Amino acid sequence: MNINLKDLIPKKFKNYKLENIKSGASYRNYYRLSKNKHSVIYMDSSKQPDDFNNFLHVHKILSKTKISVPQIFDINTHSCTMILEDLGTLRFDRILNFYHLKDLLYPAIKTLVLLKNKIKFNKNYQISVYNFDLFKKEISEFIDFFYPYSQNKTISAGLKDDFYGCWKEQYDSMDFDFQNFVHKDYNLNNLIFLPKRKNFNKCGVIDFQNALWSDDCWDLFSLLEDSRLNFDDQYNDHFIKFFFKKTNQKISLEEFRKKYFFLNCSRQTRLLGRWVKLANDLNQKCYLDFIDITNTRLIKSLKLPHMIKLKLLYKKILPDLYD
Repeated sequence: MNINLKDLIPKKFKNYKLENIKSGASYRNYYRLSKNKHSVIYMDSSKQPDDFNNFLHVHKILSKTKISVPQIFDINTHSCTMILEDLGTLRFDRILNFYHLKDLLYPAIKTLVLLKNKIKFNKNYQISVYNFDLFKKEISEFIDFFYPYSQNKTISAGLKDDFYGCWKEQYDSMDFDFQNFVHKDYNLNNLIFLPKRKNFNKCGVIDFQNALWSDDCWDLFSLLEDSRLNFDDQYNDHFIKFFFKKTNQKISLEEFRKKYFFLNCSRQTRLLGRWVKLANDLNQKCYLDFIDITNTRLIKSLKLPHMIKLKLLYKKILPDLYD
């Protein structure tokens, strides 16, 4: 263990047992410090100081809503480290086989409802606003990484123009509302089940440093269309309608669903490229295992009537994959 890490741990926790926690694709490092029956989480963001500051910034916003986010016990702004409340090990993606899926999804969706209703757009929060430039940057990962991986060649200029042109046309046809607080990574692996708490507080929320203002359907499909796990989607329609009703939308359910599946399609498109990029950058081929699940989620969205132009686009670009 790096001696510098020991030196950075606050004196109060020096004699705690230290255990490394796998952090996946993140450049942040997490450790569990435990003594007897008490434990805390030590987060080291020294390699990502911007994420450290964003985490603190968003934490202040979320703390006002009373949802279950980890308390902060100690902050070291010089080293970009902090001591956090340990919300436990019952991460949603790890316990799907031990709890009824609906019982897990309810507190998670209720948390989203509360965030939608409690956090109103405020420029003073200094959170980025989603826009087409960011949208294009995200779907470009499909062109830059997944296409060369799946076809063993770079995409032609003509197909590339078709790709961006079709997405831009579809994007412009949508009536987005980018004034809603969005976690951005509201996935099963960033939610922790807290069975001793009540109602929405049964869902612990972590890794919210990438939050921005975007369309409020984003976190909903991030959860229900998780690209890492092919879990049963039998409750998706129920929870889409539940969220729609509880958040007093000013549009029809049909329009809400159109945005939901369009943005989900773009997200799955981006993630196909992201898995290839991560597999190469981190030399961890396990990320390629998520491609089949991501494709399944993508194809499901492409089958909807309002997605016909994008479906034809994907058939043209990858005829063997989307036949």
